[in-house]
Amino acid sequence: MQAVLDRVKPDPAQALKPTPLELPSPADVLYPDLDLTLTQAPAAFPESPDPNVPAPAQTFIVDSMMKMDWCVSKIIDAEARNARRAELAATLHERVDAWLTKASTADNDSIAYLTSLLRPFAVSEITKQRRSRTLFLPSGSVSLKKLPDKLDITDTEAAMAWASENAPNAIIIKKELSRSVLKSLIVSQGEAVPGCEFALGPDELYVRANA
Repeated sequence: MQAVLDRVKPDPAQALKPTPLELPSPADVLYPDLDLTLTQAPAAFPESPDPNVPAPAQTFIVDSMMKMDWCVSKIIDAEARNARRAELAATLHERVDAWLTKASTADNDSIAYLTSLLRPFAVSEITKQRRSRTLFLPSGSVSLKKLPDKLDITDTEAAMAWASENAPNAIIIKKELSRSVLKSLIVSQGEAVPGCEFALGPDELYVRANA
């Protein structure tokens, strides 16, 4: 036991050394430019058109193959930027998780080591008390709490076979509705199923880049 404690005993010099979090440079981050110089809210649009103010430009309308191709190219570019942002976010999440694990290792080792040292004496002192399972100290408190019992089913088939013969009430039968059957009844037979709302699937427009 002592050998184990010595092995996990943290190095005080290492515990005081912070672990830096490495992040990509701002140039590698894809985000829209933000104007932080705005000091007041923009003026609201007037309730009625002002004849002295020129009318806004005509709304862009796609009425030719060239305009449609322009829209497609813009959509593909925007989707590509979104994909790169998602990839960058995943990379940042991995870096943050790795940094958190590494930075917390020394403190977690200290917690485990010190807890193993105080546990025998704390348990001995708490058991001397009749009612309270907490020791109050100047720096804090130490408590013993009963954790919930845990059951792991390692072989579902074996446990199910035993329960079928010896404890049928341990088997839960769950009722579920089949969406495919209900959908078929509504579509093919025109059945009005209470508690169900049905809507025909709309046509979705997909834009993809050429291979």
